[in-house]
Amino acid sequence: MATTIVDTRTEIETPENVTLTFDVAGPGSRMGAFLIDLMIRIGLLYVLNLVVAFLLPIFGQGLPAGMMLVTMFILEWWYGTICEGFWNGRTPGKRTFGLRVIKDAGYPIGFYDAMLRNLLRAADILPIGYGVGLICMCATKKMQRVGDLVAGTMVVHERRESLQRPAMASSRVTPIEKAECVGTFHVSERTMDVVERLLGCSHRLSDARQEEIAVILAKPIAARLGVPILVGRFRHTAFLTRVLKTFGGHEESAK
Repeated sequence: MATTIVDTRTEIETPENVTLTFDVAGPGSRMGAFLIDLMIRIGLLYVLNLVVAFLLPIFGQGLPAGMMLVTMFILEWWYGTICEGFWNGRTPGKRTFGLRVIKDAGYPIGFYDAMLRNLLRAADILPIGYGVGLICMCATKKMQRVGDLVAGTMVVHERRESLQRPAMASSRVTPIEKAECVGTFHVSERTMDVVERLLGCSHRLSDARQEEIAVILAKPIAARLGVPILVGRFRHTAFLTRVLKTFGGHEESAK
């Protein structure tokens, strides 16, 4: 009997003709992440219950009961939204299993996307035990439940590896010193991901094309840092390489 292999990879082609490959998360890992988040929410409710029991003799039933109801509502409907919206598409459970929510076009989600996909859990949970969501995931190529389809998102495995740097990203590159920075801006992990991907695609893009894209990233970063972009050939790409050398230390621990 022939064995059918389910390929969970999906490929997305960017406007720069760079193909990004993602490993879509299936029901098993997503359920594991959900259970961890569920335990965290139950733990928070338990702590709140102790606080309410302490406040009951002081304030009566009104205020503590109101606190309990509001907190239960926030944990049930806004826990995922807040975590994914402000933590780069991850909740503690997703981070534990190496998962991340991204847009189905391959770029990071925003707060509105996180809110939309989490509020629509009300549809996915029907009729019981996320039945609609599970059927929808099995019927779509990118394992998307109803909330993902409406928000245009998908859940992928995040396995970050060090990319092969271009020649200018070697030890000869001088990092940006604090004394050079007029501003206090720190390059975010999300921005570093984009810079890292661009510099890692040097073998797919011509130097001129890479420089065109680098201009879009380098100018706002330089303005926020207060660091001038030095004159020279492919100077914006060289500046981003210095940024990666300075703020890219997280990659070693993220392998």
